[in-house]
Amino acid sequence: MAKSKKNAFVIDDIDKIKDFLEGKSESIIDLINNNSNDKYLLIYKNLTHSDVITAGKRTGNQDIDKYYLCYLTEDELEKVNERSQQVESAKQSNITIPHEFYNELNMPILERRIGAQTTQHEHPCVNDYAKVYLVNDTMKFFDIDYTKKIFEKLNKSTNWDFEKYKVNLSNDVFTEIKLSEAIHGLGTEGDVEFHKLRRSMFKNDFIMFLIRTDNNDKKYVYIMLEKNPRFFTILNETNEQWQKYLEKQNQIAMTSAKTSKYANNIHEAKTRTQQNKWRNMLAQEMMIYTNVDNEVFCPFTLVEADYYELGTLYRASHIKAFKNCDSREAYDINNGLLLLANADALFDKYLITVGEDKKLIFSFTLKDNYKLINKLLLNQPIFDMILNDQRMEYMKEHRKKFEEAEEKRKSMDNYDINDVYVQESVNEDSDDSYQYE
Repeated sequence: MAKSKKNAFVIDDIDKIKDFLEGKSESIIDLINNNSNDKYLLIYKNLTHSDVITAGKRTGNQDIDKYYLCYLTEDELEKVNERSQQVESAKQSNITIPHEFYNELNMPILERRIGAQTTQHEHPCVNDYAKVYLVNDTMKFFDIDYTKKIFEKLNKSTNWDFEKYKVNLSNDVFTEIKLSEAIHGLGTEGDVEFHKLRRSMFKNDFIMFLIRTDNNDKKYVYIMLEKNPRFFTILNETNEQWQKYLEKQNQIAMTSAKTSKYANNIHEAKTRTQQNKWRNMLAQEMMIYTNVDNEVFCPFTLVEADYYELGTLYRASHIKAFKNCDSREAYDINNGLLLLANADALFDKYLITVGEDKKLIFSFTLKDNYKLINKLLLNQPIFDMILNDQRMEYMKEHRKKFEEAEEKRKSMDNYDINDVYVQESVNEDSDDSYQYE
């Protein structure tokens, strides 16, 4: 079961751990399958501003142009500041982690001293309690060369010596590293390879710690990283792990359809799991556009909420209808928008769409109903930063369907919306992702 610990989550069930890690690391799935009698605990979190290394974020009185390790340009940061609280200033430079991490390793938890000497100089080494590894197949996009490309795309100017921050990964599936504890969490300058790696860990990237305890009570910590979906959009890269996962799930579904009398149920379960993972990705992307940890908001209504507490308010809405998508388009992050449920209902039934000018277009059945539009919070400019070029390409298809639906509606004296548009997409209302268990 996934238990929330402020900005982190803990899963202690092996099957749920495997399901969560599907599409993230093949080597870890193999490890668990080959050591299924061992005990596992997974801790995962989105990296917050406080978790980002000092050299990559705004500290003290620095301007926001010093905020390197986020996926926004300086102009975009200014716009985010206009709708959200100001980007914070922080000196902390460790990755906060819930107490379950230390408890599982039988490791002491540092506490702040009282009195004049409050700085904690001791840095207990995690390696004294467990072997610590980076999981290599999750590290590709955390190479400093990719960070340099992101900086170039976002016009971030730094004086970093990028060659100094190349991480030395082993030729094996895992790389053993040193990891230390500080008063605010994990990671110190003395952790040479991990400290270099943190130059490529952006706000709202994903970090996972899998703790394994074998039958001899020997402990291992496996560190996995995952890029925020925004990374792939900026660089026009393919999320290879996600693509492999989808291809694998589609192959399983096809095989099941030929061999199982429960084929429809299996296919529905697989589709729902993919949908949950896709919705979580859309939520992670939206978290980039706010300075409040774990907050998402609907780009049409601007209603905001903590995703891990109130995520069921939102739907993962396809722009190009799921039934008309090929396998690549179906879960392309840019073919989706995280919308408030009522906005999704209108968008899904082609009662609203988005024009080339990135403004909402209303059906003739709605546009003069100002009272309803106000109550639905659709009377304001939409948050158009999310509407990148790729999404606007998909939106062309949505506008076309909107116009076709409008013609049908206008040709009927008394019409039922369900006669105009019969929904055949997957169930968008599923809320059984692990955050909500």
